[in-house]
Amino acid sequence: MSWWSAAHCRGTDIETFFPPPGDQAAVQRALTICGLCPVRIPCRRYALRHRERYGIWGGLTEGTRDTLIRIGPRSGPSSG
Repeated sequence: MSWWSAAHCRGTDIETFFPPPGDQAAVQRALTICGLCPVRIPCRRYALRHRERYGIWGGLTEGTRDTLIRIGPRSGPSSG
């Protein structure tokens, strides 16, 4: 996790990224931090690869990650 040292969430209370269910304001706070982060893509990849079930990682909520994992990798447009 070499990207971790450049993450904007470093030093932020970890609970920020594990908001209570239904607390959309808390979710938005975490997503705002992720949205400004220079390493959001490596963080996102880490969370998807390791199937992180909880929290907000790389600007993705639990539900979004679950959907991306379920649909799996997408191939490019067909040339057909």
